[in-house]
Amino acid sequence: ALQRLVDRGTHFVRWGSTGGLQLGATVGSDNEQGGFDATEHLLRSGRRKIAFLGTSHPGFQEFHDRWRGYCRALRAAGIEPDDNLCVDGEPSEQAGRDAIDELGKRGVDFDAVFAASDVAAIGAMHALQKLGRLIPEEVAIVGFDDIPAASLSSPPLSTVRQDSRRAGETLVEAAVEAVEYGNARTQLLPVSLIIRESSRAP
Repeated sequence: ALQRLVDRGTHFVRWGSTGGLQLGATVGSDNEQGGFDATEHLLRSGRRKIAFLGTSHPGFQEFHDRWRGYCRALRAAGIEPDDNLCVDGEPSEQAGRDAIDELGKRGVDFDAVFAASDVAAIGAMHALQKLGRLIPEEVAIVGFDDIPAASLSSPPLSTVRQDSRRAGETLVEAAVEAVEYGNARTQLLPVSLIIRESSRAP
């Protein structure tokens, strides 16, 4: 569909990953840096067995970028990513619950979770609480997106915030630029780590 727009000379700007195949101008968040920051925070809190909930498949580029940031932070700390600690899953609360069940079936030990979405992180938190695991004393959790429910969860969820206001402004500016000049620049917007009770150091 994007290729057809390009072939017709349509001016458009899309929101999403700025990596991979580029068709037209793209505005997106720095997902890889967000994954790095979240994982580095967990490492600095003394966590060493950090599970990743999301998907590392390149077809889901934004999640893939978050996974790449997770791997980069681990390797910077001298830890090789463990496939047994990575569980593929969609951004849903049920997927977060299922991921904790899967880690249990694998019999792997973990002291932290980085989920590629807040809804999966909240689902994982509920599953851990059902198992009697204390958060953050036994397992620290960080999500991604800073949805409204993140600050209202129990405990409040640490997360990576995307600046939706700046994203909207940048998309409009890029669309105007595309119409006026025939093209627009691809832009990568910074993210910020929001630390709440779910991942504070024990």
